[in-house]
Amino acid sequence: MLICPDMPPRNPDLKREQSHHPRDFADFVYVYPVVSRRSGGVSIGVNLNLDKFCNFDCPYCQVDRTVPKPKQAISVPAIRAELEKLLATFDADGVCRLERFAAVPDADKRLKDIAVSGDGEPTMVPEFAEVCTMLASLQATRPELDFQLVLITNSTLLDRKNVLEGISHLLSRNGEVWAKLDAGTEEWYQKVNISRVSLDRIEANLIRLGQEHPYKIQSLFCSLDGVTPPQAERDAYLDRLRRIKAAGGEIREVQLHTLARKPAQSTCTPVTGGFLQDLRERIETGVGLPARVYGVET
Repeated sequence: MLICPDMPPRNPDLKREQSHHPRDFADFVYVYPVVSRRSGGVSIGVNLNLDKFCNFDCPYCQVDRTVPKPKQAISVPAIRAELEKLLATFDADGVCRLERFAAVPDADKRLKDIAVSGDGEPTMVPEFAEVCTMLASLQATRPELDFQLVLITNSTLLDRKNVLEGISHLLSRNGEVWAKLDAGTEEWYQKVNISRVSLDRIEANLIRLGQEHPYKIQSLFCSLDGVTPPQAERDAYLDRLRRIKAAGGEIREVQLHTLARKPAQSTCTPVTGGFLQDLRERIETGVGLPARVYGVET
């Protein structure tokens, strides 16, 4: 049974597209379309990390960093040009008519969002605020498509002025932030995310962001070397959510998921649907936040 009730995989083609998210499309450099469970339709990704640089080193990461790429500046006009070409493939009902999605039902290939994401942490690039301003401008020219602008972030740099400026532009019309929180203790965090940025700083960032802008939490849980996050770790994770909420950080939803594709380290494996479902219930009853489980079959 698929645990996420609002996006059941009605056919093998839909299920394949939802589990396969390549970041290459045609001859584009920055932009790529995917069918997304969490978005509930087509999400257009904007990859700002062509050099694959990130301040996390997650063992569950699906990005292949064995072949490094040189650092390069971001061309905002080029991103906009690629987006405009891709938006032209959607019909008057917002349905994507790309050949690669031909076997996917129309109901599952309507445009839902343009997501700033990619092969690293998008808020690290100097052009981040400029990209967000451009996206808000582009969105204003296509009101008939009725899509959101989404930032997918690991939450490490939400205290930077230029990042907050970019987020304000992104949310000025119809936007949303999906912010990562994968752990409750610093010990587990350094196993699952591996970063010089402390978990306490991430918590402070999430409080600060939520005091100004409501957002969604994204949490990926996995087993490392056969060890599932223990009860004490899960309790600490729930305590983080409680503190954020108590401090005025408005969380719209907690999205729970596990591995869906090949990870960087083979010793990293998915948790069960039962694990995530139990955590979802504890978030809803013990913390008082809405939560969903995505992309898990039991």
